[in-house]
Formats: sequence, C-alpha cells, structure tokens
Amino acid sequence: MHDEYVALADRLERGGMVAGDPPAATTEVVRRAIDDVDSLLAKGGPTSAVDRVHTTLHGHLRYLCDEAGIEYDRDDSTTALLKKIRREHSALQNLGTRADDITKILNASASILDALNPVRNKASVAHPNKDLLGRDEAQLVVNAGRTLLTYLDAKLNAE
Repeated sequence: MHDEYVALADRLERGGMVAGDPPAATTEVVRRAIDDVDSLLAKGGPTSAVDRVHTTLHGHLRYLCDEAGIEYDRDDSTTALLKKIRREHSALQNLGTRADDITKILNASASILDALNPVRNKASVAHPNKDLLGRDEAQLVVNAGRTLLTYLDAKLNAE
C-alpha cells in the first residue's frame, strides 16, 4: 500500500499535471526551459508555463532532427519539425499494432502544435497579452506538450 499512497501523493502534488520528466538527451537550452516550466508551475500555475513548454518542444524537436541528420530550416515551426521527424526518423517508421491509429494520433499532435503557436503568442505571458489562458486551458496545453515530449523521448531512445 505504501507505493499506492506515494503514487497518490505524487498525483496530488502535480495537481492534474502530466509528469514532466526531461528527455534522456537534449540541449542545455531545452533543459533550462524544462526547469523553467517546473518552477513556473510551482509558483504561478500553468498559464505562466505555456511559453516555456513551447520553447521546450521547439528546441527538442530541433535537437531530434540534428541527432537524426534530418535537414530543416532555422525558421521551421514545431509543426514542420514534427512532420519531418515523423516522415524521416527511423524509429517512427514502425509504429507497431494499430499503426494507422497511432499515425492519426501523431498527425493530431501536429495540429496541437500548430494551435500552440498562436496560443503562446496571443494568450500567454510570452508577450504583454491582455487576455491570458485560464488555468484549465493552460494545463491542457502544458499536458499536451509534456505528453508529446515523453512519447518522442521513449520512442526515439528505444532504438
């Protein structure tokens, strides 16, 4: 029962947030952005962390492209980078059982990334925006970003 209580306490401390374990390998900038997310979540809640989640994803997707030798333009968006990784990374060519459904989920993740850009720019503290995301919506954004980051880390480091 001890393990169950520890897991319950961890879940309560996160306040509904997906665990944010850092990728096994990434850049120093991404590690700093992840630390910022954790700090902002502890202090100000998820609305303050939306911008840093975007930075984490953008930086890590670039890192993954660099590591796999996938060419990209410096101005490529997170959406474009994810599509290139999905198309060209060897670890994402065999998605196992229900591959078509997993492909749909990955494509939907690209749509989420596409929506994250204007949310970050127009409803987060990345800029002096008047109208900010509510706590629940910001939590959704942070959790979606963390979920994608965790999946990519697990899948691409399993090779």
